[in-house]
Amino acid sequence: MAAPVVAIGAPAPAFQLTALGSNRTISLDICRGTALLLTFHDQNGVAAVQAMQEAVRLRYPDASRLLVPSVVNMSAVPVFLRSVAEQVMKGIYARAADAMPPGLDVADYVIILLDWDGKVSKAYNARKISSAPLLTLIDGEGIVRGVHQGGDLAEAALAMLADVVAPAPSPAER
Repeated sequence: MAAPVVAIGAPAPAFQLTALGSNRTISLDICRGTALLLTFHDQNGVAAVQAMQEAVRLRYPDASRLLVPSVVNMSAVPVFLRSVAEQVMKGIYARAADAMPPGLDVADYVIILLDWDGKVSKAYNARKISSAPLLTLIDGEGIVRGVHQGGDLAEAALAMLADVVAPAPSPAER
């Protein structure tokens, strides 16, 4: 059976996951009005994803307009090791939270969604993410506006976002 295809211009597959660390629920319904740049990756893509997130946040710093959650498919982790895996992920979250600039709400900028059963990753056709992280841009109305896998993630993310989210005003415009 072929994997589902996430079509640009179509409604995004519904999902609901809990963010590690903040315990904030992330779903299309809860995030209505806010664009989501879902980032599907594993440990091999962390550096590229972090560089992309930094580039995106320079241009789009307002978390009320854009959230950039990482979705981590944890379905391969055996049940008896899940608590260990979760502790490892909490350590990763804590290091990312410690690196946040003062004055920002960590819950808005460090969003790690553990997809324990792999259903969200499957619904978004997140395959071969070890070699190429997947980006899926969903607008505030829940419509898929862009999909990109591999290559220069920062460039791809900024290109997709240009038509969906208004950038922050420049210092001269403030």
